[in-house]
Amino acid sequence: MTEASDYNPWEHMKWELDLDSFEFIISAFEEYNRESSSDWLWPEDIEEISMSMKSEGDLTSAQKSVWINFAKSICESDSISISENTFTIIGKHGSKFTFDASLEFSRWLAPNSLSSHEIGLSNLKRGVRNKYILGDYMANLEASSASWKIETGSEYDGLGFQSFPEHMSSLELKEYEAYSTHIFPSGDTFIESISLMINQLLEDEDIWDILHQQEVDRRKFNEEYDRKWPNGRPDDWMYL
Repeated sequence: MTEASDYNPWEHMKWELDLDSFEFIISAFEEYNRESSSDWLWPEDIEEISMSMKSEGDLTSAQKSVWINFAKSICESDSISISENTFTIIGKHGSKFTFDASLEFSRWLAPNSLSSHEIGLSNLKRGVRNKYILGDYMANLEASSASWKIETGSEYDGLGFQSFPEHMSSLELKEYEAYSTHIFPSGDTFIESISLMINQLLEDEDIWDILHQQEVDRRKFNEEYDRKWPNGRPDDWMYL
């Protein structure tokens, strides 16, 4: 956007959306920079409109730069789409990945599941365990296990397993547990982490190496578990 332009980006914002949703925030960056002929600029007052952007504290100049690059890369990619807080990524080999992301809770999780885990995510954010309130405790466990999960569009065998894609035929294992598709954050901030993960999803190769190693580790753990407790472990889950 230039000072000489009569274009007012705020008149074109998607105000009908949740102002803390990724779709609104990314569209705000896009509208604010629609007539920019050079580097993208920071949308004025955007963190006051979308308060969840400051969930990790006031943004530094470096963090704003990460945000700008993140928004620009999404807007310029035909392989990324966002509906409210649900991302859909198409990798370069055709793999389809989907997940929900929440700025408020600084997590991603399985697509279309964010609203069902809000109580648990809120408790986790505030450090509230409520171990002796069964409903809250179960909500916390479910939100914790759902965190960092993405959904892959690989072939499903109907028995809880999915196939690794054909372009990863060199992998030792050919299937992975459909539920065990967690990609854990690797950046210093949530936006850095989600940016890194999206790049891996677009690249469509390293992400499968990660999932393959997790499946190897999962099977090894189960084998050791069965050896240690051949008749099943005592029902002590409430005390773990």
